[in-house]
Amino acid sequence: MKNLIQKAKNISTKLPLIRIKSIKSNSNNFGDTKNYKIGIGEEFWDYRDYVVGDSLKKIDWKKSSKFSKLFIKNNENQNSKNIWFWINNSVSMNYRFSRKTEKKIERAQIIGLILIDIFLRSGEKVGIIGSDLGLQNGKNKLISLASNFVKSSFNLVDSRIKRGDIVFIISDFIENPKNLREKLLDLSENFYSAILIQVLDPSELNFPFKGRNQFFDPVSGLHKLFNRSENMKNIFRKKILLHQKKIKYMCDKFGWKVFTNQTNETYESLILKIYNYL
Repeated sequence: MKNLIQKAKNISTKLPLIRIKSIKSNSNNFGDTKNYKIGIGEEFWDYRDYVVGDSLKKIDWKKSSKFSKLFIKNNENQNSKNIWFWINNSVSMNYRFSRKTEKKIERAQIIGLILIDIFLRSGEKVGIIGSDLGLQNGKNKLISLASNFVKSSFNLVDSRIKRGDIVFIISDFIENPKNLREKLLDLSENFYSAILIQVLDPSELNFPFKGRNQFFDPVSGLHKLFNRSENMKNIFRKKILLHQKKIKYMCDKFGWKVFTNQTNETYESLILKIYNYL
């Protein structure tokens, strides 16, 4: 685990910090109130639109006069969003086609550790879904969080996750489409803001196999032999792309976001996309 943490920190320390503002959502689980972050450094406030029922005492009249609309001012601590992480540790994540690339599980672990370190250094509270370890705050908490994150095999259920928290789910999401759909539907009832990171080996998208090959599903235990594997390339690619479209469709429906990262791509390319989203 020490090597994983070091590799993650070598990347994370070169990247800027993340301060969570608001997640744009199309989900019905979110209200229509908009949040605004105004100011820099530690002394800043969170602003949102005034809605009927808010106390007039909470209106920031000075700020409201500048924008010709009413703003409610709340201290940052009153609007904090906790960050939660979960990783798929199933046997399917141990796959890699070439020794030149990492296994999916290693890629997923490092992605998670990079983000955890960045959020901790940014002053956010971070937790591991299902772990007995509570929310942690402060850059010196990386090791304890990393231990729970890397070695854990917890269920995606945690009553500590509250409305407004952000959940990162890191997996290959390669499973029976019907089962995955039901799982995501169940999660949508508890997770109001989720970011899915799909980690894939390049071969799972471009299907480079030729000739006689026997394929094995480590989850179901099924074997399949093809004498001319190349004949299956187009069929396989259509299925995996359709699978990805279905995942994206469901995420759009819930107001979630999904990113894909292949094990031959840079970590920075993924983190940049997440920065732009957050």
